[in-house]
Amino acid sequence: MTKMNNENPLKRVAVYVRVSTDRQAKKGDSLAEQQDTLQKYVNEHNMILHSVYIDDGISGQKLDRDEFSRLMEDVKSNQVDLIIFTKLDRWFRSLRHYLNTQATLEKYNIGWLAVSQPFYDTTTAQGRAFVAQSMTFAELEAQTDSERILSTFEYKVKVGEVISGTTPLGYSIKNKHLVVNDDAEKVVKIYEYYQKNPNLRACMRYAADELGILRGHAQFRKLMQNTKYKGEYRNNLHYCPSIVSKELWEECNQLLKRNQRANKTHDYVFSGLLYCAHCGYRLSSCSVRHRRRADGTQSPYTYPSYRCQCKLNKLNVCDNVKVYNEKTLERRLLEIIKDEIKKYISEYEITSAPAVDNMCKQKKLEEKISKLKDLYLNDLITLEEYKIDKNNYEKLISSLPKPSINPTKDLGRVRELLDCDINELYPALDIQEKNQFWRSFIDKISIDKEHNLDIHFK
Repeated sequence: MTKMNNENPLKRVAVYVRVSTDRQAKKGDSLAEQQDTLQKYVNEHNMILHSVYIDDGISGQKLDRDEFSRLMEDVKSNQVDLIIFTKLDRWFRSLRHYLNTQATLEKYNIGWLAVSQPFYDTTTAQGRAFVAQSMTFAELEAQTDSERILSTFEYKVKVGEVISGTTPLGYSIKNKHLVVNDDAEKVVKIYEYYQKNPNLRACMRYAADELGILRGHAQFRKLMQNTKYKGEYRNNLHYCPSIVSKELWEECNQLLKRNQRANKTHDYVFSGLLYCAHCGYRLSSCSVRHRRRADGTQSPYTYPSYRCQCKLNKLNVCDNVKVYNEKTLERRLLEIIKDEIKKYISEYEITSAPAVDNMCKQKKLEEKISKLKDLYLNDLITLEEYKIDKNNYEKLISSLPKPSINPTKDLGRVRELLDCDINELYPALDIQEKNQFWRSFIDKISIDKEHNLDIHFK
């Protein structure tokens, strides 16, 4: 780790700012205050400000932060010499995340400094041990906050108070408690209908057509399983006023469990890959029974097929009623897949060529800036000349068009398919292997009512 040298006017500095909403509200450690403190530090030490990275309303225990990720990319591309922030807990509140990130910084010889806590020093073994110990206490504080929040939620549930602003159908919030509203009658009708007709899809259609309640399959199942409708929530058996009787709720949920398929009767080759081109919904797998086989015999046969889930649930946003036979789709894909791969590779190379060229130009300009810095450090040019030339190079970099796609996409997988005999190898695969084969290089396939396929490669 390179220790910060305040006398070096050419250190490229990244300013990192983070605040969680609770911290900002309680302690006034706002984004503006952090930025002001860090900007003053940059100005006072004659540093070069590379960029400001701001994560607003994100916990320090989370590593998946947009601006933090952008900062680490700049670190790996050698655009930063030093990272500054106000306090250590703005950087991290998780020891594991801190140690992993610290390893990356040391790999690229990048230093950091908490300007409001200058006693942290990562250039010595004792200093690194002190920082690690401090991170342990920061993580403990964050976990204690989480435990306190969970304890608060537990108390709220115990006294019947809501813990979020989301309410189930049939309830409203009044004085922090759930109260029954006019939609409760619809909930009762849904449960009573399912009690008499234990078919979830039929109940969904009834709710949509007769009651105006539109829900997807998973949402409707959650509605039927919501314990609040019988007045219970977690460990509180009297959490809120019940809408349906406990007996009716228990009976409907027993029927729901009984009618839930434990195992699929058939595996599907294109499971999770097919989408309706008209509404964008994923196609659901189904089995279509025919009396006559394809060879003309009369014995009954079930064809694995696919159809639009949106139309099936009667959500009235799609008119695609087509059923797509799996075997027909397989034959069609095997016929066109190599031509589609060639087309995809050709289009990708044409589109990505300017992006690759721009990246090469940018890299060369960055190398010139680096050489320019060496010239100044060796007293071959003045500081004024350095600043002027550097500014010109940076303007050229910023004027380069940004790439519209990722030019580093690996096309190795799809190129390999062009060199193999798919039609010879494919029949030897079982259904699960076929599914894995298609999913290995295809992201999704959109299909319209005329059976036209639009293949989206990974």
